[in-house]
Amino acid sequence: MNIFVTVGTTKFDSLIINVDNYAGKNKILNFTFQVSDSGEYSPRNGSFFSFANEINELYDSADLIITHAGAGSIYTLLEMNKKIIIVPNFERVDKHQSDIANYMAINKHALVCSDVADIGRFIEMTKGFQFVPFEKISFFKSEEISEFIMS
Repeated sequence: MNIFVTVGTTKFDSLIINVDNYAGKNKILNFTFQVSDSGEYSPRNGSFFSFANEINELYDSADLIITHAGAGSIYTLLEMNKKIIIVPNFERVDKHQSDIANYMAINKHALVCSDVADIGRFIEMTKGFQFVPFEKISFFKSEEISEFIMS
């Protein structure tokens, strides 16, 4: 199983450390980590990098993605119909990541791990969890809004 871990641009070393520790105990799994430029920890139990131009290719090749609760990452992954574990980054000053994570958990679009120390248990839970596919609702009001603004 290929597992991809992404933290975006913000430091989230506690997530990387906890997943790396789990990876060290589970050698049959293949881990790839996207770490932040500002992060101080380098994983020892998988490949890692800080930036990729074509991250969607990495998403495609992963069976499971562990991600911070950034809206852009989450919605991209949901539209790709990927299995995801969302881990809100409570190390950030703002706490907006918990709102989107709670929505995803309530609707069973993803598993949400609120304590990075539990990440191994959540990886195991994905084996039996029934993810509910996300249905994108397209927004078609842009023309109407443009016409209103121009009038």
